[in-house]
Amino acid sequence: MYLLDRLSRRRHSSRRSQLATLVVVAAVALAASPREASAARIPVIYQSGQDAFPCGPLPAPYDKDPELAGFEAGYMCDITGVFWTYFSVRNCKPVAIRGDHYADAPELTAAIAARYPESTMKRGVWNHYAWMLMAALVALGAILWIKDKVTGQDDD
Repeated sequence: MYLLDRLSRRRHSSRRSQLATLVVVAAVALAASPREASAARIPVIYQSGQDAFPCGPLPAPYDKDPELAGFEAGYMCDITGVFWTYFSVRNCKPVAIRGDHYADAPELTAAIAARYPESTMKRGVWNHYAWMLMAALVALGAILWIKDKVTGQDDD
């Protein structure tokens, strides 16, 4: 019975150790990967640049303007992230958004800022919070890996 329990714990520890190693290797590979996909010939998993986040319909009287038909109020922000989740969203400015186009006339941006604060940006759950999950997994993997190294439970 004791031998079976010991083997079971060893097998479980081995899986944790393998998971920890995999997570640490993935984190190091992500950190060391080139920033341009053409240079590395790998899929892009790191994002930086700008992205637009909608807030709602344009405030009056801009909602009746024929030149702004199809536009909605939102914010254009500088972003940095991995796997389409942004851990940094900064330098946001109010704009009118339609697809890949935006309008940023001073009167329009003032009206959007007055109607919609930055906190009303619609980012989605994955885009807003998933980076925390990824960071927690990397930290957990590193902790388990260090624990196995310190306690000497290095499995072959």
